[in-house]
Formats: sequence, structure tokens, C-alpha cells
Amino acid sequence: MQIAAETVTESPVSPLTGLQISRLQQALEGLTPEQLNWASGYLAGRADHVSRIEPAVIESQAITILYATHGGNARSVAESLAANATKRGFSPRLLSVDEYRPRDIGKEKLLIIAISTQGEGEPPESARELFKYLSSNRAAALPKLKYAVFGLGDSSYEYFCKAAKDLDRLLQQHGAHNLVERVDADVDFETLTPDWNRTVLKHLEELFPADQARIIPIQASQASVQYDRNHPYPAALLERRRITTDDAVSEVHHLAMEIDTDAIQYLPGDALGLYFRNSPELIDEILARTELSGDAGIDLRGETLPLSQALCERLELTQLHPSVAKAWASHTNSDQLNALSDDSEKLRRYCHERQFVDLLTEYPASVGANELVDLLHTQQPRLYSIASSQSAYEDEIHLTVSTLRYRTIGREHLGGASGYLTRHINEGDNLGIYIAENGGFRLPKDGDTPIIMIGAGTGVAPYRAFLQEREALGSQGRNWLFFGSRHFHRDFLYQADWIKYRKDGLLNRISVAFSRENTERIYVQNRILDEGAELHAWLQDGAHLYVCGGLEMEKAVYQSLKEVLRVHGGVNAETAGERIESLRSQGRYLRDVY
Repeated sequence: MQIAAETVTESPVSPLTGLQISRLQQALEGLTPEQLNWASGYLAGRADHVSRIEPAVIESQAITILYATHGGNARSVAESLAANATKRGFSPRLLSVDEYRPRDIGKEKLLIIAISTQGEGEPPESARELFKYLSSNRAAALPKLKYAVFGLGDSSYEYFCKAAKDLDRLLQQHGAHNLVERVDADVDFETLTPDWNRTVLKHLEELFPADQARIIPIQASQASVQYDRNHPYPAALLERRRITTDDAVSEVHHLAMEIDTDAIQYLPGDALGLYFRNSPELIDEILARTELSGDAGIDLRGETLPLSQALCERLELTQLHPSVAKAWASHTNSDQLNALSDDSEKLRRYCHERQFVDLLTEYPASVGANELVDLLHTQQPRLYSIASSQSAYEDEIHLTVSTLRYRTIGREHLGGASGYLTRHINEGDNLGIYIAENGGFRLPKDGDTPIIMIGAGTGVAPYRAFLQEREALGSQGRNWLFFGSRHFHRDFLYQADWIKYRKDGLLNRISVAFSRENTERIYVQNRILDEGAELHAWLQDGAHLYVCGGLEMEKAVYQSLKEVLRVHGGVNAETAGERIESLRSQGRYLRDVY
């Protein structure tokens, strides 16, 4: 077997790429001589078959499927369509939109895009260059392009699926034609994907008739399991410890989970998607207010299970969605709730500060167990920035979790995922997880490149991973951390780590801002202005700048950076803004905001 592999590798006329050779070697590994002979004949026959149907293959490969995602949902939609198309004999090209050259859109005949919306109606960072191109005068006319857009969003926000709507409009402005109507999917997008898949595939088969020969893909082996959003990996909790003092305003915990390195791989900058269990106290109160038995059998998308289990593991209870409130209104006799349901903006505000149990309390109604399950949404996984590098912790994943607590309408509320992770899960318990890749928040490929890391609160988590990675790889690039929190002694997250990295020479600079330490409120954006001259010098030296945290914090950082470029770059405000946009285009201003 080793001889066969070497023969493939050393062939001077091989038309295969290095990656293809590697995959071929993996496929042949461990085969007996008899099996190798069979494989040889199979490949020869397949080559003859391909040569006879080459025109059809080339045509079917004209299908490009792109995804633009922040949390991974759009990717799962795109992958589902690609898998189903492959089963039908097509050979679609599946790419993240940041791996796609925008000007290549003029060469496309059929383009399918799944895209989410973030922030205030913005497309994901990965789609920024595509939008920039389509909004420019450089964009080609697209009269021959057929396209389909699947938008993902949350109707509880004002800018629902705005990125998908904007993309649809831009494509039409350049003369492209809809293959199917745009889909604007809410948080329960999984319920729409099967029908959308069938509709798209039906149109594909009309474009590429069934009597055209197609390659029939080899059936995938069952040797490896792919863990993703729909098939989470069971990670065991190794450790949970609080890393803020008892008198800190924020209750922040560090969690470490054990993983199998063959099953889970991640990179610094990636996020962890996870599923959680709703609290027993919350479930008991819901059952009491609805006068339903937790033992009642219910049907949840074709699966029969007890109501209490569905409420615990499968259904969304802590994020009240406007569509749920509307559905509940139909079960009540409340004119007030029905009037509220007719005003979208007021309904959004009402739901934003309430959980499902609050709705039951304010507007009681009698429903059956299955009716209750039908009106609730499926629990959506939560995303957390990964606070470790796999180069440093091969079989672990670390998270930094702040407990969400708030008081409204006269009662205390606890976040679903954060409450479970910091109050209810115990060491040894399993947690369903998957990796949500974040290709738009990566370390520079050149380890000698300086980096500037800006974050507040738990937004510092990915920078712990960055520094662990750079230490493990022996990177020589300079590192500068800006960190903001409330109090030096109460919530200086990972203080011991930063001190160690400073002593070791890995962390060259650290600039901190504690907003409640003195009467003067100091934030990271203030520190950026204070050290503007040095920051500008780092940028002149090619530094990459990262911002992680809340959207409002990032906006303030942006304004401070703009002022730094204006003052120390000797330009006006407009040019300073253009320079920031240039940094973004170069991949040197990277954001992970929420």
C-alpha cells in the first residue's frame, strides 16, 4: 500500500492537485490487493462514462451556491441545498461568499445565495465586498443570470431580512432574473428549507432536463460523523468557575469542555454554538399557569415525547418572539393583546423585555398540550466566542459566559443559555455543541504582523485564543490589547493571563479602561484617543485591528479610530472614514459584534 501511494505521489505527469492526491491516498489507505484491482476497474469505467457525458457535467457545474453567515444558519441552508442537488446528480459549487470573487458574478448563469442579516440591517462581514461591488459603477450587467435568495432574519428586529432584500434589489437592478421568489425566513427557518429545496431543485431540473446524462455521486461512507448545527457533538463539562468577584455587577464564568480532536476542530476567532436546557423552575411555572401535565404526550415534528421534556430541551421559552405573542392572542379574549399584536413596533418592544411566562401571566388562556407546543418556536442555539486555541488546548474548548439577569414588570428574569451554563450545568454533564466558523475574524496569516485587539467585557474572549495561538506557534508579531470593564478588582477578566503574557513578552501593550473605578467614565474608545499617536504608528506598520463586543461599543470605537486617523494622519474626516473602509477591504479592520 505504501508503494502504491508513493507511485501516485511521484508521478511526474500527474494531472491531480496536491489536495486531490492527498484525498486519493486517504481513499486507498488500507485496501487489499483485490480491492485495489476492483477500484482500478471502477475508476477506468467511471472515466469512460464521464468522457461520454462531459457536456452535461460542465452544464450542471454552472450552479454556484453561496452562503453569507455570521452564526452558521445560512451555511446550513446552503449545505442542505447542495447535498440535495448532489443527490439528484448535479455538481454544484458551494462557497462562503468571502471565498468568491465578486466580479465573477458576471460569469455566472445560475447563482443561489443564503444570507443572514446582522446589526442594523447589515449583511455579514463576509458579504461586504460583494455588496460593495454590486453597489458600484464597476458591476457588470447580469441579463443572463438566474438567481435565488434565501434570507434569514428575526422579525422581532426592525431590519428583518434587510440584507436579503437589498441583495435581491441589487441583482435585479443589474438585470438578473429570479429563479424563484426570495424567501424571508424567521427564526424558525428550518420549517421553510425543505419546501424551498424542493422548489429550487424542481427549477434546476427544468433547466437541466432529466434526459441529460449526469454523474451519479459515489455514496458517502459512514466512517466519519459530521457534527454541525443539526447534529451537535456531546461535549462534557470539565470545569466551571466564576472569574468576577461576588460584588461585581456582572457574574462572569469561565467554562472548559472536553472534545474529541477527531470530531471537533476549530480556529481562533470561531464561535461555539450550543444547545441548553430551560430551567426546571421556569417549566414548573409554565405548567402551573397553563394547568397542563408535564407527562402529557405531545407530537413535536413527528416525534412523540412528554410535554415537560419538550419544554426543557426543544422549545424556546426565554426569548419571546412577536409571532408567538400573536399566536397566543388568538387563544385569549384580550382586546388589549389583540390591539398590541396589530402594532408591530409596540409588539417588538413588548416582547423584547419579556419571556413567555410573562405573556401567560398577563394574558391567561386555556390551551391543550399540543396547541402550546405548536405555537412555541424551536429552541435556537446560542453562540459564544471561543476563548481558547486548539494549538494550546488540543482536546478542550473554553468559553467566557456572562449571566444575563434583568428585572422587568416586577419580577427577576434569567437568560436561558447563560442561566443554564452558569447556574445549572455540572461538571461531567454533556452539552450539545458545534463549531460556527467565523472566517471574517481570523489572525493574520503572517505571524509577524502586529495586531491590535479591542474588546469590552466578555468581548475579550477571542483575544485569549489569539494570544494562545500566537504563543503556541511562536509568532513574532507585536500584540496590543485594549480592554474595558467596570472595576479593576471586580471584573478584570483573565487578569492573570494578561499579566503572564506581559511578563513573557508576548503581550507588548495593554490599555485598560474601567468605567466605574472613578467619577470620570472611561471607556475603551477614550483610551484609543489617548494613545492615538502610537495606534496610528502601529497601523502604519501594517497592524490588523480587531473589535469584539456590543454593536454600540463598536460604533464608538469606529468614531475614535476615525478621529485618530484624522488627527495623526493629517487628513479630513471624510478621508479618515475612507481609510477605515480601506482597512476593512484589506481585511485589516475586523469586527465580531452583536
